[in-house]
Amino acid sequence: MSAPAAVADVASPRLLLAFAMAFVSAVIWGATPAATAIAVAGMEPIVAGMLRTVFAVPLVLCIALAGRLPLPTGRAAWGLLTLSGLGGFAGFTLLFTFGVAQTSTAHAGLILAGIPLLTGLGGAIVARQMLSRMWFLGAAIAISGEALLITGRGGAAGTASPSGDLMCIAATFCAAVGYVSGSRLSAQIGTWATTAWGITLAGVLQAPLLWWFTGATDWAAIPAPAWGGMAYLVVMAAVVGYAAWYWALSEGGVVRVAPVQYLQPLVSLVLAVVIFSEALSVPLISAAVMILTGVALARKG
Repeated sequence: MSAPAAVADVASPRLLLAFAMAFVSAVIWGATPAATAIAVAGMEPIVAGMLRTVFAVPLVLCIALAGRLPLPTGRAAWGLLTLSGLGGFAGFTLLFTFGVAQTSTAHAGLILAGIPLLTGLGGAIVARQMLSRMWFLGAAIAISGEALLITGRGGAAGTASPSGDLMCIAATFCAAVGYVSGSRLSAQIGTWATTAWGITLAGVLQAPLLWWFTGATDWAAIPAPAWGGMAYLVVMAAVVGYAAWYWALSEGGVVRVAPVQYLQPLVSLVLAVVIFSEALSVPLISAAVMILTGVALARKG
């Protein structure tokens, strides 16, 4: 391809739209910690964690039925769907919601940046592949940043706690299990089908538990902002964010578009400062730089 043709390709309207949609998804997912914090401010974390998935079931089920998305076939495929659903849409949402209730929005957002590392590690283990030295270097830097984040209370004093941070880290492990299982299943039935049926499975399994835990809940007493945060998690994070992201990947290509997701933790930090007045301390900024640098190096490796 000649230089002018390459420039024209990069500047094509469709590619620019793909980057725009990727940016939209990064902003949507970057705001997830803030929306979760707003939700748990008005309802119990366990209720918020399950509502997020259960309320999303009707939306994704309509999409699955309207699009005639295929179901898994065979015990192995159903096993992957179970791991994907329970890891990514049950374990992650519950643990992350509990974590956000005990730590700061900035901490939660930065911890989520480590999910690609765990996903890459899990994928390599399943595929029995050896990771590169660059990956291990990046992982070491990012883990050091996570350690600094947890031990450096800094400007998040009074809102962040080691227990909350550790719950968020545990949530990233669940997400990684869900993503690795989901990626293997996606090769068989497609990404949209994997996502829709995974949310449906997790929501159906959690519905009886939700009913049990909310038997004495005074729904009318839950403030409007908490419902707004929950609506954001259900509609924007679970549906619109995925739709924008998958479209961007299909139109712009994974290699070109994927780096846009590095904006997520930055969006989380900005919202933590603007909405919750969280201070950007030196330990927090240092941890952010280390985590993002480590993840970037690992992904290149």
